[in-house]
Amino acid sequence: MSARGQNSGQASGQPTWGAYLDDLVGEHGSLAAVSERLAATHNWREEVESITRALRRLKDRGSLPGGKWGDRLLRTFGLPHSVDARLRFMGSYHSRFVDLPVPLCSDLVQLWDRPPTSESRPGRLWLSLARATLALRAQQPDEARVHLHTAKASATGEPAAQVEVALGESLLVSRERPNVAADVLAEVPAWLAQIHGDDADCLRARYIGQRSHALNHAGAVDEAEALHRALPDGPEIHPFARSRRANGIAYGRHRHGDREAALHHARLAARHAGDAGHVRLRAMALLMIARVSPRSPEGDEARQRASAIARALDDATLLARCAASERDRG
Repeated sequence: MSARGQNSGQASGQPTWGAYLDDLVGEHGSLAAVSERLAATHNWREEVESITRALRRLKDRGSLPGGKWGDRLLRTFGLPHSVDARLRFMGSYHSRFVDLPVPLCSDLVQLWDRPPTSESRPGRLWLSLARATLALRAQQPDEARVHLHTAKASATGEPAAQVEVALGESLLVSRERPNVAADVLAEVPAWLAQIHGDDADCLRARYIGQRSHALNHAGAVDEAEALHRALPDGPEIHPFARSRRANGIAYGRHRHGDREAALHHARLAARHAGDAGHVRLRAMALLMIARVSPRSPEGDEARQRASAIARALDDATLLARCAASERDRG
């Protein structure tokens, strides 16, 4: 939150009220200017000097609850753009945050899940989404539901977060009632229309993946593959989205017995994932190679590499998929 050279707690990566106020001072020129803005929002019912003294006291509170003045600051100024970007990074499944080991991710979320971040709506929203993803990776569905419920309460007006919540809920439902999981996604197209850039590419690919899962489960393999083929593809599309597209096509070709085409697309999925540094996504593509060619040197190597990634990430869900791949080979 603070500029380089300021020693307000941000150097260690820890959010504090001091770091937050330093950022506001850097943007507005002085603590008095920040106080004047607060005074103006309340029709000058309080003296600027009195507000300034209160903010100086708040600055020394570290990561303790901010009380009245912390709440007024967050409602008036929101979070700095850099902090909001960090929170979105942790709360987005398609970011490279999921390519870190689960214990490290948990430590980072815990570090940021404190005032002032946790007392802001974006903080509660994106940190809850991050915790939901971690619970899913740890195979703790009940805990994931709790965090998704918390995120949903703060997601209104944030289309990307609304899509994240819907995708998480659909994933949980699909494990018990795959035929109705698509119902959870009914509003996603409208939200996607409001999102642009890389987030739009990645969220759309994830949405199609969820819809295709239900279709494949129902035996509509051609329709599921067609959805993936209809996704945009090209160098301007984020590699995460291209990897998900290729992996979906690989599965469809595999179900049709078209081994060469399935392998081609599975290899493409692994390459695209590697291009973006998405090691977890790369492991999923490697497992597709192993599925298509289970008893070949390439398939065995792919399975071993995916297992090595899963162990390095301490990812229970990925480890379970690797174990299932090993059973399928036998």
